[in-house]
Amino acid sequence: MLRMKSRSRPAIPFAVLLSAVAIPAFSGALADYAGQYVLRLGGRNFMVLNLRQDRDTLTGSLSRPRHASLGASFSDIGSEIITETIRFAAPQQDHLHLVAQNPADPSDTDAFDLTLVPPGHGSLQASGVPLDPWVLTRVPVSPTLSVASDWDAHATYYPDEIGRSNPDMQRIMDEDQKPRQSADMSHADWPLINKQDEDRRKQVRELLSRGALHSGKDFLQAAFVFQHGSTPDDYLLAHTLAMIAIARGNSSALWIATATLDRYLNSIDRPQIYGTQFHVTKDTPWTQEPYNRTLITDELRRQLGVPSQAAQQKQLEGYRSADKH
Repeated sequence: MLRMKSRSRPAIPFAVLLSAVAIPAFSGALADYAGQYVLRLGGRNFMVLNLRQDRDTLTGSLSRPRHASLGASFSDIGSEIITETIRFAAPQQDHLHLVAQNPADPSDTDAFDLTLVPPGHGSLQASGVPLDPWVLTRVPVSPTLSVASDWDAHATYYPDEIGRSNPDMQRIMDEDQKPRQSADMSHADWPLINKQDEDRRKQVRELLSRGALHSGKDFLQAAFVFQHGSTPDDYLLAHTLAMIAIARGNSSALWIATATLDRYLNSIDRPQIYGTQFHVTKDTPWTQEPYNRTLITDELRRQLGVPSQAAQQKQLEGYRSADKH
């Protein structure tokens, strides 16, 4: 059986024994499910499901690493590959219920629900396991694919689709940055820029609702768009997006993760903790206050790519000097 490890609790067995179930009427056909499905991580085949129609039944196999830590990402993947036999397949409403059996141990079974997701995908849910389903790509039945065994046990992997950045997110980011990089921008331009920022946040929310952001770069850019928001929730969402970008391998999102948290804290009248935020009004000079300078050490700031307090002070003095001139 596959050992599924949660990041918040010890490893638990990923095995569900077949039990008697009532099978309701099904409008589809077994032949609709026949085919080869693959889940790829980092360009490698992590899971391969083959289903073949044999008269009025489906047979086949499910191949995957025996051990892995599963969730939105995959880690601690072992090199031992197990190929289970599909010994039970039955339609149940809008999905196919499958039971895979370890040929070496008849008592070792895993249960899954396969739902077809047009075009060309299949959603595979491990029955009784609190994980979101995996989206497998449907591929030609020939050649028969094999599962990779050259995994780095210390690496974290994501489905390959996550690696493809969304061009719409890049366009929104370019539009966000264009006025801010203009040498001709004045205070009179800000009402229009703020309205455009609001429109861009609506566009990013739409992308998020459709699950259209995939890569660390996508989430990093989305974090910048929401950092330019106007409410505490905008900044807190920006912080969350930055953390996802980091989780998906984009370490350059560390700074925006700190800046969005500082901005959120300021927006709820709490002191910032990293020192990324500088403020000025027509009646007061540049300042970082309110600022809790004792919670985070400079060593921790360095780990996050945030300047030390001494460097921040020089930056602050530079802003004030520029205003005087």
